[in-house]
Amino acid sequence: MGFLDIFKRRQDASTIFDFDLFETTANGAYIKEIALDTVLNFVARSIAQSDFRVYNGTKIMHDDIAYKLNVRPNVNQSSTTFWRDLIYRLMRNNEVLVVKSDTGDLLIADTWTTNNVALVPVTFSNVSVSGLGSTSYNFTRTFSMNDVWYITYTNEKLTKYINELGNELGKLYERMLEIQMRNGQIRGTVSVGATAGTDEQKMKNLQLFIDKIYSSFKSNSVAIVPQTAGFDYTELTNTEGVQKQTTNDLRSTQDQMTDTVAALVGVPPSLIHGQNEKLESNIKSFLDFCLNPLIKMVQDELNAKLFTAADFISGNRVEIVGLNKRDIYSAAESIDKLVSAGVANPNEIREDFGLEPRTGGDEYVLTKNYLKGGENNETTSQGNNRIEQ
Repeated sequence: MGFLDIFKRRQDASTIFDFDLFETTANGAYIKEIALDTVLNFVARSIAQSDFRVYNGTKIMHDDIAYKLNVRPNVNQSSTTFWRDLIYRLMRNNEVLVVKSDTGDLLIADTWTTNNVALVPVTFSNVSVSGLGSTSYNFTRTFSMNDVWYITYTNEKLTKYINELGNELGKLYERMLEIQMRNGQIRGTVSVGATAGTDEQKMKNLQLFIDKIYSSFKSNSVAIVPQTAGFDYTELTNTEGVQKQTTNDLRSTQDQMTDTVAALVGVPPSLIHGQNEKLESNIKSFLDFCLNPLIKMVQDELNAKLFTAADFISGNRVEIVGLNKRDIYSAAESIDKLVSAGVANPNEIREDFGLEPRTGGDEYVLTKNYLKGGENNETTSQGNNRIEQ
């Protein structure tokens, strides 16, 4: 028995139509992706602000290597974009591969095949690099480990989180969003009386009337439904005794996901949310447990691939200085004591704070307070040491 048969048998019955109602369901993985991107981009942007200093002994070099690291790694990316992309991929995929083109450009690979063979360097084949558009370039040659930058980031908990994006928190958010949408939903019933015309005309007239009602509710702040003979529209607005889900609860769930990812990466959640509570201790924690380990990974790989062992021993190296740079003014008193006691010379202190060495800064300075007897008011020089009043 079809729908028209029902309509013919009971002209006074309420008729149910398929009005193409759509129910939007939120995927719990979507909100987790937002949390993941928020935290990883926060870390990536923090490192992208760094200065990559190339040293030859105590002298900072301004050569082609420094230009590639600090200005333009390739023709399509600035250094900030390049390093942000590299760190994000490293943390997201647990590894990142950078190859050098024939023109000297540094390119971050999208996909590749790793070939492990015992007792010989690892090789990478089928390397693919994307351009600015949707097309990509596939290298036909095979790269040796000695010719690429290959950095791995082992974080098993973060990997598990990424692989299981549909866990209970995601489902909870989906359920809360569903309740929020249902609370704001307009429900109604339409009763159809015996009206003149054919069955097909009745259905068309009813559908047209309901479409007008829905359009009026959707676009107007005040909507009035006319009383039409043969059509009886009733809106169901019974919310008594029902506790509505607020948007604050949805926001709270999203923040919980962000906090979870931040804890896995080593970022204090308050920094992600822009809170100033315990700011100094949170920044120190961020540097110690998240930023500095990543910087060390990148720095070690650069030094291993840009310089030979002999070059590194002679003083050639790359140092990354950014947010991990210490504040020289807040440590002024400690610096004065270290230098005046002869524990460190000025250039050693300057190096710790990411500053370039200066002429004469390699001498150790001792004040009279640290001399035996403590009453020598004369300034003397002994070798590479200087004694001041």
